[in-house]
Amino acid sequence: MGLVSCLLVPGLLGAEIEDRGQPVSLFAQEEGLVAQAGEKRRRDFALGRACARAALAGLGQGGIAIGKGEHGAPLWPGGIVGSITHTDGYAAALAGSAQQFTGIGLDAERVGGVTEDLWPRLFDEDERDYLAGLDVAAKAVAATLFFSAKEAAFKAWGGKPVLVFRDIHVTQEGQIFTACQSGHPILQGRYAVEGDLMLTVVSF
Repeated sequence: MGLVSCLLVPGLLGAEIEDRGQPVSLFAQEEGLVAQAGEKRRRDFALGRACARAALAGLGQGGIAIGKGEHGAPLWPGGIVGSITHTDGYAAALAGSAQQFTGIGLDAERVGGVTEDLWPRLFDEDERDYLAGLDVAAKAVAATLFFSAKEAAFKAWGGKPVLVFRDIHVTQEGQIFTACQSGHPILQGRYAVEGDLMLTVVSF
């Protein structure tokens, strides 16, 4: 598996992990953040933190606990910007210097999870019209991309206030997508697919 490596740009460090039931540890401070969570949430959290620590190690910031901010986003060490994601059986993280990056957004999704009945809540009219013109296989990939790109852009912009998917407009050209929302810088990102797993990345 090498989705993260396909999407890195200079200065951006990343790591990913496929969940095979392997042991994954947390720092005591991190354990406290999920002490009341269910087993799946705890497992996803641990996998994501393991990836984040691996990415940080590449920046010379190894062995650091990663807290959680007011809106649930990771609290990175001073001078570091990053993003963590997880989906069924997979987690990944990216990190880079705040001197080089203002925001980083990363999202992983399983292709096919964004069904047509969800479109009115997630996509604007232009996006829905575009999707409606695709064949079944292309439609599943594009719908997942639009959803995932919005998640990644939301993270890169700072993750607040509440995400309203239809307020973000996504267009696609090849492996590149553009995300825009009023009041935020327009972002370009890239995506990669392996099997039914899609990973989207934006940074600026």
